[in-house]
Amino acid sequence: MAFHESHERFCPHCKERMSATAPKCLNCGRYVDEEEDEAEAEAAGRTRMGWFIALGVVAVVIVLVVVLALG
Repeated sequence: MAFHESHERFCPHCKERMSATAPKCLNCGRYVDEEEDEAEAEAAGRTRMGWFIALGVVAVVIVLVVVLALG
């Protein structure tokens, strides 16, 4: 492997060679880390949604227990 090959990577958007340290592809102009940032935001949204669902289930269970205890 040549020295320069270890300092290159492929753009995840246009698949062209680019520097391994460049934040932006010179060919398509998109930031390479956009994909990672979007994935992190999506994962955070799923986690947040999971907590809301769990909270809703707990609330329903509490209401059912109270209704059954009073009934």
